[in-house]
Formats: sequence, structure tokens, C-alpha cells
Amino acid sequence: MEGMTRYDNNSADVNSASSSGAHPARVLLLGEGWESMDGALAAAADTGAVVLMGPEPAYDAFFGDESGGHGSGHNGSGPSVLLMSPDAELDAPDFNGDESAPLVLRCVADDDLDAPDLYQDSDDFITVPCAPTELIKRILRLARRRRAAADDVELIRVGGITLNPATYQVTANGRPVDLAWLEFQLLLFLMENVGKVFTRDQLLANVWGVENIGGTRTVDVHIRRLRYKLETGNATYFRTVKNVGYGMMEP
Repeated sequence: MEGMTRYDNNSADVNSASSSGAHPARVLLLGEGWESMDGALAAAADTGAVVLMGPEPAYDAFFGDESGGHGSGHNGSGPSVLLMSPDAELDAPDFNGDESAPLVLRCVADDDLDAPDLYQDSDDFITVPCAPTELIKRILRLARRRRAAADDVELIRVGGITLNPATYQVTANGRPVDLAWLEFQLLLFLMENVGKVFTRDQLLANVWGVENIGGTRTVDVHIRRLRYKLETGNATYFRTVKNVGYGMMEP
């Protein structure tokens, strides 16, 4: 696979995402012919919500001779989603119904959509070339599904807000609330630290995984969006401490 972009699961980007408390979807690329998807893959990786690994010619090649299994779970180094290339001439791994195994997202060309075995060896498919937003949406959907199946999820509640960290679902007084990836991660961090106040730099480090990027306005923007989406009626959840930063409190 010389000449193709390779993604290293031990890279600084992966370590930064893990140390920030986020749980990005780890995606192992299987097969060849990824050149047509370079743009979509790069955009997915840039979001911070997706960590790419590989590509590898086959699933076993990722773990080598020491594997004996399918990785170390969604919080370890193993993948949560297998992305099969449109040119992959291999079968998806058979995990025998193991709920902790990665799910399979197969890339297919338009003229392959009528293949009778399309769903027999994959959990979902996406036609290529595809928009980056569609690829990210499909990957995160499978990652949420896998985590929900593998974990005994404990919901997080603050006042009328309920957050499910496995399915990435948020409700406010029973009403579903649609949040972007970083809005969700910021809300999760604040809900896990109710009563505490953090500087903008601390929030950047813990949620975005970066420090001293030359501006903290992005934190203000995301707090404003959360207030707009979650503070209905007289409920106030997000506390601003002048010249310090932000925190979350019980209403």
C-alpha cells in the first residue's frame, strides 16, 4: 500500500483525544483504494470525533500474531468500527455475535448497491465518493450503537437535563436536544463536574484537547450555544464567573 496515507493509532492526536476525556470512534481501515476518499477521511479525522488507523490488508494484520482476539475494547487501542474500502476483496471478520466486537461499515460503489450479500457481512454501508459529513455520521452512529450494546450505561442528570454518554443523546425536560460533537463533549465535561468553575484554557485542554491556541472565543461560542439549546424557561445551568471562566450548576 505504498503511497497511501497511513494512520498511526499511537499518534499524538490519539493520545491527546484520550487524555482529554473524550472517547472518539476508533476506525480501522481495511483494504486498498482509499485515494478517492482522502478528503472525506481527512475531514473526519480533523473533527477529533474520529481516530483513523491503518489501512491494513486484513483485520488480523492490525493485531499481528499476539492478538488472539479483536482488540481491547472501545476504551483501549482496538477499533470500534471497521471501514471496508470499496476495492476490498476480502470478507468482513466473523465475530460470532460478540457484542464487544467492532461493527462493519462497508464502502460501496453505486453499481454495487444491488448486491444480494451487501448486508450479510456488514452492519451498514455508504456509497462512495461521499460527503465528509455523511461518513462521519455513519461512523459515529455505529460507534454509539456498539458502545450502547457493550456497556451498562449510567445516565448523567443535572436538573432537567439528561445525558446518555453511550448513545450521545441529550434531553431537556424530556425534549430531545440535538448537539454538535464538541457541544456534547463540553456538556458532558461540565455535567461530570457540577459546581466547579473552569478557566477557558482549562476547558480547551480538557474538552478540545489543546492548550494556548491563541484564542478562547470558541469556548464562549459553545457555552452560548448550550445556553440557547438547554436553558428553557427560567432554568439556568451555566454559570459565568467574570475574569475566570464557566461552570455548571443545579438550577
